[in-house]
Amino acid sequence: MTHGFGLLTMVALFLLALASCNGEDGPRIGKQAIDFQLRDLKGESHKLSDYRGRIVHLHFWADWCPRCHEEFDDMGGAYQRLKQKYPDFEILGVNVDQPQVHVEEFVKMHDTQFPILLDAGSQVARSYGIKGIPCNFLIDRDGKIRDILMGWVDEEYLEKGLESMESISGQ
Repeated sequence: MTHGFGLLTMVALFLLALASCNGEDGPRIGKQAIDFQLRDLKGESHKLSDYRGRIVHLHFWADWCPRCHEEFDDMGGAYQRLKQKYPDFEILGVNVDQPQVHVEEFVKMHDTQFPILLDAGSQVARSYGIKGIPCNFLIDRDGKIRDILMGWVDEEYLEKGLESMESISGQ
């Protein structure tokens, strides 16, 4: 009986940790997104502030995450369709603390077309208060966070977020 209670407690704590995308120290909806600079798989540097004037879906992920595999399979086509409809839309995939060779294999397997950034020491993930993966931030043209979502993101979610930002900005 004690063994079952201990297992139940561990599962409950695990689920509690995953229930929130970011901790108390992370950014909040309506606040400015924290700027960062990371390198992509080609070694080119990307700063979040370089994307000001664009709508950014900031996606924290890792290849050990089963949901991330499913998500990336869906996100590729969605990215292409949404870029056609919203030319200033961008997805930045931030891989959290994995060797570049693993990331390259994952990206090749899923034929990923959007920029993949390497957060090798998890500094950016920590600054965003990431407590679980996948974790997503929808950032408007002014660099403000408009939504935070823990878990799987699909095309419908992204399109609703983009439509919402279009109606707010009147564009």
